[in-house]
Amino acid sequence: MPSEECNDAWLETFRAAVQHPERTERQRALKSFGQDFTRDAIIAEECPRIFDDTYLHILRCYGDRFESVRTLAVAAMDALLGKLPPNDYYLGCIVPVLAKRIGQAETIEDSEEVRLQLLEQLETLVAKYSDPDGSRGGDPLLKVLDSVIDTLIKSLRDPFPAAQKKSCEIVIALAEATPSLHYRAEALVAPAKSILTHRHSANRIAAVEALGVLSLHILSNGDCVSEIIMAVSPLLMDDVPFVRRACGRVGCLMLQKLRDRYSFFHRILPLVLNCLCDETVEMREDIEAGWKQAGELYYRENETELSKAALIETVPKGYPGERYRRPTLACRAIVQRSLRVVNLVLHEMEEWKENIRLHATKLLKQIVLHAERSFSTLFLEVNPVLAKACMDAEKSIVSEALSVCELMGILLDYDTWSQHMLATFKNYPTIGQLRCMRTLFASCVQDEVKCKDVRKFATLLLDPDVCHNHRDAVYQRELLEFCSILASSGQKQEALTARLEEITVCESNDSTAGEQQTLERTLYTVALKVVAFCYGLEDRASVRDLGMTVLGLLDSNVDRLHQHHLASVLCKIEHLESENSDASTSILLLCGIVAVCGFQDSYFTILNETLQKAVAHAAPEGKVKLFSAISVAMLSWNVHNAQPKEDQIAMLRALTDAVIAPHLVWSAGRSAESVRAMATACFASMAQGVDPNVYMSLLPTYLNVLSGLIDDNCIATRAYSLKALVRLQALNFESLKLIAFPIMSRLDDPSGEVRELAAVCLGRLQLDVALSEDGQQNTIDRWQDILRQILSVMFLHLEHPETKLRCAIFDSLKRLHTDNRELIERLASDVPSGCSYKKDLETITSRTKST
Repeated sequence: MPSEECNDAWLETFRAAVQHPERTERQRALKSFGQDFTRDAIIAEECPRIFDDTYLHILRCYGDRFESVRTLAVAAMDALLGKLPPNDYYLGCIVPVLAKRIGQAETIEDSEEVRLQLLEQLETLVAKYSDPDGSRGGDPLLKVLDSVIDTLIKSLRDPFPAAQKKSCEIVIALAEATPSLHYRAEALVAPAKSILTHRHSANRIAAVEALGVLSLHILSNGDCVSEIIMAVSPLLMDDVPFVRRACGRVGCLMLQKLRDRYSFFHRILPLVLNCLCDETVEMREDIEAGWKQAGELYYRENETELSKAALIETVPKGYPGERYRRPTLACRAIVQRSLRVVNLVLHEMEEWKENIRLHATKLLKQIVLHAERSFSTLFLEVNPVLAKACMDAEKSIVSEALSVCELMGILLDYDTWSQHMLATFKNYPTIGQLRCMRTLFASCVQDEVKCKDVRKFATLLLDPDVCHNHRDAVYQRELLEFCSILASSGQKQEALTARLEEITVCESNDSTAGEQQTLERTLYTVALKVVAFCYGLEDRASVRDLGMTVLGLLDSNVDRLHQHHLASVLCKIEHLESENSDASTSILLLCGIVAVCGFQDSYFTILNETLQKAVAHAAPEGKVKLFSAISVAMLSWNVHNAQPKEDQIAMLRALTDAVIAPHLVWSAGRSAESVRAMATACFASMAQGVDPNVYMSLLPTYLNVLSGLIDDNCIATRAYSLKALVRLQALNFESLKLIAFPIMSRLDDPSGEVRELAAVCLGRLQLDVALSEDGQQNTIDRWQDILRQILSVMFLHLEHPETKLRCAIFDSLKRLHTDNRELIERLASDVPSGCSYKKDLETITSRTKST
């Protein structure tokens, strides 16, 4: 151990060197001083005297103009402090210097690394003089508290990220080291809040933790605590899971240690509950453990009341235990006494930022999960905002909102929401309210009660504002899904077909109307209208299929449903006397019904009358759409009609005379031309969909009109009129003469399709001798004369360059050759041998002879 004289000499040398004008001398002296302490060359008993002799010189080096000297000076003081006893005298010597270097309004220390080093020294001092309970004779840090706080106020705003983070750590250490932080805690809140938006996640985490600790030491200013909570809350949406976890941990800390915490439960809960539905499993488990600890503390504090509730509580019926873990009784009690938080949540659910709306909706789900039946009192104010969330543009928000609705349907009493939803949806039939109502009804586990109200919900769906909303495919899908749920509810106790006849639905609130119908008819009406509105829209195919599925739930035989209920639907289509365009709701509905349901004997009369009324008053474009639907329905005539031939003829004649035939007559104008073309298309569809014998019994009556349409100016009309004749059977001579030459003239039509159809129709021309009014031979001769002219023209067109036309003529010649062998062979023999089609004709005649 060196003698006292040696120490004095060493100290004198150090004091001289540290004041030397040369930087290298000062550096060497400070470095040697620090190394001596590091190597334990100085005994602890000598340290106080050494400090007294050297601290002024070392602290003076804190302001040296060279950074390297300042760094060594701080390191030397750290080494000296490590050997000094915890005497508050030393605090008064060092802390003011630190405050002067890094705690001034202007930046004195320009080196980031030195500032960080000085903060580390301050942290060492705080830890060294820690006395949280006064066991060391008082609170030594209280004497320098103002200087420390002033230093931290400045350093918390330091642009150097490491210095900021270190300052937050010192705040936490200071809170643990002194019971006097509450005197100046509020002063640190604003600087700490400024770090919450730092780009480094580690700094944000440190700031959140520091603010959480500061909130525990703010004793009288509740507004400041609220500001801390509001400042931390946005970080619940941070991209870094550790930042979100820090928010949750601060929430759990406040729930357990914050003064007057009961008053702040409604503000603290979002910090915790949002983390319980985080996507990171580890974080959920971490915060859930802290949440349970807060609940256990609350239980101990309110054991008298909660122990009684624990004796009688039961798990709610239908509780989704496979998806949710039921919170403890105490945790639920905390939320149930803090339902004021719902007002904050509803406000954020209407924010313009998507992530805020999403997290607010998740938070509402956690509140419902904890509040259970206590949430009933808030349903009226929550419903409008929740319905808005159910139709949010962001799908994730819609999914969470529907989860909230599902939980409310399970946990709340049916009577809590049913009457309100019925009244609200009647006034505001939005897709959000529809989704909300559907989910509530579907998830409700009180089957007996809700089955009694099935008719009330079905009545709402009959409203034209609901089932006539054909512009929104999503709305239509939701409507059909609700119909499916209502239909399933009718099957709970017995078969639907038996139960539905017992449950009736009043379609009008007017007591004088007195019109009632079965639930089956109500749901059928809604589903059919949705399916009808999807007619002709390829992008609605999935909605249409869902509608047919719903109809299948009502009755496996959908045609039987049409037979029972379609007449009622047709009678209620309104505004058909108006001049409706093709975009009119009434026209769209009627066209869809005709195309989907087709024609059946049970409702044919009312359908015919409805079509007659609609076509008579509709605008030209509306008539075109109606005739298009009729032509589609005609294609399935044989599927729906198996009556005797005479009955089918009567039905077709009534429809044709009243609806179709009046629009086959020529009239000027482009609109009339389009209507005429589509009316002709109805005959073309009849030729394909109606039994040939029935069709041929009807056709001769209209051949006079069709023969004129074959020469119409519109290509589509000419094509449809020929399609109406492609399945011709034998006709009398007058009928053949009426159409033969017009058909033949179409072989030179500008349209390739019309030419091919004309060639096909010529092959179907066949004389029915039994129908001849003159002598049979005379009629045959006259037909042969006409046929000779037709065949000659057909022969000429065998030289046409178009392959499809030549093939059609060739097939028609083979058909005609069957009944007119002699004539065709004679004409074929007269064809010169050099003709290109000579071999084709010989092929026809040779095949027939061989046969």
